Amino acid sequence: MSTALPEPVLVATKLHAPELERGYVPRDVLVVRLAGGVKGRLALVCAPAGWGKTTLLSQWRIAERKHRAFAWVSLDPADDDPVRFWSYVVGALRTVVPGFGGGTLAALPNAGPALIGVVLPRLINELAELERPVVLMLDDYHVITDELVHASVAFLLQHAPPTLQIALATRTDPPLPLARLRAAGRLVEIRSEDLRFDGAEAETLLNGSLALGLSGDDVAALRERTEGWPAGLQLAALSLRSKSDRAAFIRDLSGDDRQFGDYLGEVLESVPDDLREFLLRTSVLERMCAELCEAVGASGALLAQAHRQNLFVIALDERGHWFRYHHLLRDRLRSELARRHSREVVADLHARASAWCWRNGDVDAAIMHAIAAGEIDAASDLIAVHWHPFLQAGPKGVDRWLDALPAGTIEADARLSIARAWTCMLSGRFDAVEPLLATAEEHTQRGVAPDALGTLEGKIALTRASLAYMRGDVATTEAMARAGANEEAPAAFALSTMMLGAARFFGGDAEGAIALLEPLRVALQGAPAPQMRLTTLGLLAAARLDPRVVAEAEQLIDAAGFEESPTASLARTAAGMLHEERGELDEAEAAYARAAELAARASWGLDQTHALLAHAALKRRRRDLTGARTLLREARTVLAACPDPGALSDRLAALERTLQLVPAPPRERIEGDLSEREVEILRLLATDLSQREIGAELFVSFNTVKSHTKTVFRKLGVSSRADAVARGREQGLL
Repeated sequence: MSTALPEPVLVATKLHAPELERGYVPRDVLVVRLAGGVKGRLALVCAPAGWGKTTLLSQWRIAERKHRAFAWVSLDPADDDPVRFWSYVVGALRTVVPGFGGGTLAALPNAGPALIGVVLPRLINELAELERPVVLMLDDYHVITDELVHASVAFLLQHAPPTLQIALATRTDPPLPLARLRAAGRLVEIRSEDLRFDGAEAETLLNGSLALGLSGDDVAALRERTEGWPAGLQLAALSLRSKSDRAAFIRDLSGDDRQFGDYLGEVLESVPDDLREFLLRTSVLERMCAELCEAVGASGALLAQAHRQNLFVIALDERGHWFRYHHLLRDRLRSELARRHSREVVADLHARASAWCWRNGDVDAAIMHAIAAGEIDAASDLIAVHWHPFLQAGPKGVDRWLDALPAGTIEADARLSIARAWTCMLSGRFDAVEPLLATAEEHTQRGVAPDALGTLEGKIALTRASLAYMRGDVATTEAMARAGANEEAPAAFALSTMMLGAARFFGGDAEGAIALLEPLRVALQGAPAPQMRLTTLGLLAAARLDPRVVAEAEQLIDAAGFEESPTASLARTAAGMLHEERGELDEAEAAYARAAELAARASWGLDQTHALLAHAALKRRRRDLTGARTLLREARTVLAACPDPGALSDRLAALERTLQLVPAPPRERIEGDLSEREVEILRLLATDLSQREIGAELFVSFNTVKSHTKTVFRKLGVSSRADAVARGREQGLL
C-alpha cells in the first residue's frame, strides 16, 4: 500500500570469504573430510569462538575452488530477517553465477509467509539448472534467530538439488533437521574436538608461524594447557613474547576464559602506544577500511600494521581494503575502551563513524552508530527520512532501528510514531496502529515540518486511511482519504487519491472510482512507485474491465517482482474476469483463487472478498454449487471482520440468495422424510436450472428428475416448484 522503494544495498565485503592470514596452519585432514562430504546436503562446522571455523572454510574454498564454486556470506545480527538474509544469499550466489536469482530477489520483499511455499521453490529450480556445483557458505550462522529463516533454510536443505551444498559455521547447533540429515548420510560435521590442534599443528603455529623457538616439551605443555584451542595457543604465544621465564608461564597457564581475557589485555599492553590506541578507537566498528579508521581519528596506515602483526585482524576482501576484528579481540577491545576512556570519548567515536557512513551511503550503519553515540535527535532525523524507503525490504529492519532507540523516544516524536505505526500495520498488528497515531497527534513538538510524505496531519490521516482499507472499513477509508486530500507532497496526494478511488469502488461507485484513478494511473507511469501503481491499476481494472489496464498491471507485476505481493490481488481478480469473458474458465478459476490467497496473507478483507465473490459466481455458472456455497461461506466469514465492507455486502447477499444460503427456521415434521437424492433435487430446484439441466448435473435422465420432483412435491405437500422451495426453507432443508 506504500510507495515502492529501492532494494536494500548489500555490503559487498560480506559476500567475500576472508583471506587466509599469513602463517596460517593448514588443516588438510579436515579439508579432505569436507571435500569428501560433498554428496551431503550440509557441512556443519560448529564450535565456540576462536576455534578456527572461518579459517577452515576458507582453506576448503581455496583447495576446491577449481572443482566447484563457493558463494560466501558473512552474517551479522542485522541479517536476522528473512528478506535481508535471502537477499544476501542470492547476492552471494551472484558472485559466482552472474545474474542469478533475479526473479527470486524481486519477489522477496513481498513474499511474507509465502517465502517457503513459493519463493524458495523458484530459487531451488534455478539452482538445479546450474552447470557447475556451488557450495553456499554461511559464516556466523549463530546470529540468526528468526524462525522463518531457520524454516526456510531447512526447506532448502530438504529439497536442495545435487548442484548445491550448504556449509554453516556456527557457535551453536542450529535448529535444523540435523538428526534426519545425519541418519541419511547427508551431513558432514566438524566440531571442537576435530578443530583442536594436534602436536604437529601446534608446532607449526608456535615455532613456524610465530617463530617462538620453543622446545618440544614446551609445545606439548602449551597444547595440553590450552586443550588445543587455536585462539588460546595464539594468545598464549603472544603473551610469551614478553615473558622472561617462559617455563614458569607455561606451567602456570590454566587455560580458562578469564585468564585468556587477561592475556588479551597483556597483548594490548605489549604493543606500541599508537597501535594500542588505534585498536581501541576502531573497536567500535563492525567493519573498517583505512578511510573509516581516519574518520574516527585513527591512522589508516596502522590498520595494515595490525594485520601484519597477526593481532586478530581479518581481511574481508582480496584487495585488503576492508577488515574486521576477531570477535575475541573485538569484545576485549570494547571492554578496554570503556575502561580507559570516558563515555564522551566513546560517543564521539560512534558519532564520527555515523557521519562517515552517512556520507558513504551506509544508512543502516549511520543510524546505529548515531544511536550508540547518544545522538538521538540525529538518529531520529535519519530514521524519519529513511523509514519509508526501507519498508520495501519489510518492516523488520525499520523496527530494529526503532527498537534501538531509548525508551520514550518514539512516543515523543510524531514522525517515529508514524513510522512504527506503518511497521505494525505491515506486520498485521492492526490494533497497535491507532494508539501510535493518537500519540503522534499529542506530541507535535517534533517532526511537524512537511516532508516528502506531506504534513504531519496529512501523514496521520493517510495512515488511518490505509489502515481502514486494510481492515475493510470503506467509510473510514473515504473520510480519512478526504482529510489528506489537500496535501501538496506528490506521494501524499497520490496516496490520498488512490484511497478515495478504493473507497468509491468498494462503495459501489465504479464510475466515480474511474474518474479518480485514470488520471492517477497516467501520473504514476513515470514515478518510482510500483506498489502504488499496481494498486491503482488493480482498482481501475476492477472498476473498468479494460484489457489494456490488466495487461499493464501484469507487466508491472512481472517487472517489479510482485507475484507474491497482496498488492497484486485486485489485478489477478481482474485478469480472472477477462479469462471468464473469453470462456477460459479454468484459467479464470485459477486467477480468482490466487487473488484470494494473496489478499488473505495480509488480511485485506475487501480485496479477498472481491476475489471470493467472483470465484463463487463462476462456480455457480459452472454448476459447481457446492463449491460456490463454500466460497460464499468463506466470504461471509471474511466480511464479518470488516467494519464497513461497502457494496460487497449487497453482492454477497445477492449471490447467497441465488444459492439459497439463507438461514432457515427450525425444521418441522413433514409427510415422509426426503431421501438424500430428493433433498439434492430440492436444492437444485432452488436454483435457476431447468429440469433438463438438473438431470445433466446429476447425470440422470429428464424423466428421472420429473419422477423425483413429483415425490418431493408430494412429501412437502405442495404443487409448484416455488412452493417446494419455500417449504424447503421453512423446514431447514435449504
